[in-house]
Amino acid sequence: MNIERFCVKFFARPETNLDDAVFIEIFHEWIRLKTLPGILLDVADYRHVPDGPGIMLITHEINFAMDYSEGRFGLLAQQKLSQGVTQQERIVDLVRATVTFGALLESDPRIAGQLSLEGGAFHFLSNDRLTLPNTAEGFAAIRPDLEAAAAVIYPGQTVSVARLDNDPRDRLTVVVEAQPVDIQTVAEAIGALV
Repeated sequence: MNIERFCVKFFARPETNLDDAVFIEIFHEWIRLKTLPGILLDVADYRHVPDGPGIMLITHEINFAMDYSEGRFGLLAQQKLSQGVTQQERIVDLVRATVTFGALLESDPRIAGQLSLEGGAFHFLSNDRLTLPNTAEGFAAIRPDLEAAAAVIYPGQTVSVARLDNDPRDRLTVVVEAQPVDIQTVAEAIGALV
């Protein structure tokens, strides 16, 4: 399988309770201080869009969004430029970047204790409906790469990789789930920069 346009989303735990306007200040500071690797470009505010991307940090390689889609708040990362050679490497690279982002965000003193991301599960979403359609065949094509990536992301754990039963017109969404852990634990397990 060779798909470069995809997303991963880690969901916030139910106890998360904060005014998400604070992300604007944090993301602008990250751009100014070059807190993350890569080219940090801009901050976009889509809070006016129902079930939309919320506050976004736009980079050259990845768009990060404090996202409300699927009716659940969480951290969504959209891959734009990939460094990995194989699909497994691309998935692991995006998860690594996302958990780095999430761990940094959770530790920011402006939101400390108000944001908690569940690291033990994430959704993989295809942004390429031609190469990876929302069908049983599309899921069968990406499943081996997701299982191999999950073995790297969650070493030594039993991991479930299952297709989300959603509208066939929606993007193919796969639920990758291990045991519940915080985002910092996942970041440490895959060598994220935290």
